[in-house]
Amino acid sequence: MRTTGKVRTLRGQITPTGGKASKNLILNDQLINSGLRVTGFFVWPETAQTTDQTFNAILSYADLTDANVQMDAGDNTQIGWAFQMQTGAIAPTAPDVPAVAPSSSGYFNQLIDPDHIINRDLFISLRNSTTRTYNYMVVCEFLELTDDEAIVTIIKENSQSIE
Repeated sequence: MRTTGKVRTLRGQITPTGGKASKNLILNDQLINSGLRVTGFFVWPETAQTTDQTFNAILSYADLTDANVQMDAGDNTQIGWAFQMQTGAIAPTAPDVPAVAPSSSGYFNQLIDPDHIINRDLFISLRNSTTRTYNYMVVCEFLELTDDEAIVTIIKENSQSIE
C-alpha cells in the first residue's frame, strides 16, 4: 500500500437518544483499491460543563445496531475508541471525611488500532451517553491498495481470520 499524502477530515455532530446513537460517516464507493487509515479520532461535548457529560464512542466498519454492543478490542469491526467518565459528587460520610465535588475524568481522545484500512463503510457509535450533542472529528490519510491488499482488508472488515 502506498500513502498518497492526502488527508480527509470527517467532522460533525451526533446526539444520542436513550444513551445510544449511530451514524454512517463513509459509504461504500465500490473503489476497493482506495483506502483510508484513521490517524485521529476526537469526540467532545458541544458545550463544556462540569456535570452530565459521559460517553463511550466507537469507530467501526459495521453499524452497531445492537444497543448492548460496547467498546470491545476483541471485535475486529471496531477500530477506534474514545470515552469520558463523569463522577458525581460524594457526600461526606463522617465529620472527618470531606465531600468530593463532581468531576470529569478518564477522557481518552485517541485510541486507534494502527493495523486497519477502511475501503468500504465507517460508522461512529455512542453508547452509555448522556443526552447531549457531541462533536466528532475523524482524521484519515488516503492509501492506494493493490488488489491483494484490498481483498485482505475486506476479509478483516468482516471479522474473518486471515491467518
